[in-house]
Amino acid sequence: MNLYSYYKFNKIHTKILIFKYNKWKFLLENMENIILSKKERMFFLSLSIKRKKEFLGIRYALRYIGMNIRIFYNEKRKPFLFPEKKHISLSHSFGKIAIAISSYQIGIDIEKLRKDNKIVKVKNKFLRKDESIFIKKNYEKDYLHVIWGIKESLYKLEGGIHHSFLNRYKVSPFILEKKSCISCWIMKKTCSQRFYAFYRKIENFYLVYIIDK
Repeated sequence: MNLYSYYKFNKIHTKILIFKYNKWKFLLENMENIILSKKERMFFLSLSIKRKKEFLGIRYALRYIGMNIRIFYNEKRKPFLFPEKKHISLSHSFGKIAIAISSYQIGIDIEKLRKDNKIVKVKNKFLRKDESIFIKKNYEKDYLHVIWGIKESLYKLEGGIHHSFLNRYKVSPFILEKKSCISCWIMKKTCSQRFYAFYRKIENFYLVYIIDK
């Protein structure tokens, strides 16, 4: 387990961290150093190996940076910190953990840019027609990963209360690599709320985050 990247976008209100957690044996050996309640231990034992790695990895990462705090989840499985007056958002992808801690509501997503066509095959589930028109075909997978990451971040920001990525969330046109700040929307019946998503490519991963300031 080691720190891969550590960003302080604003020393006062927001920190974003990315960790590797490739060594499963290391996490297990250090499990005793992570304070878990009886309920958390029971939950941990019920998880798959993949989810156990993520569970321990997140908690070890927080301990690594000196945050010996507890993570709780609401009824929608949205994580929150206690007793810290901070918001937290989590994401995992192929051995990477992304953690965002902020004084504001925040949503984060990290996705590996995969060589297969999985995201292309499922794009109809999250890509609107008015979003497909600005995608450059030569970079379709990159655009789709960024758009998915934005909508996943909006979903987490909102607390996981709506599952329709097509009707609930909208991404404004952008040019890949030329604009790291992207306008996006939560579409409501009475009104729509605008946010700004930020992204960066880290090796073969796309990191996206949205702060509700």
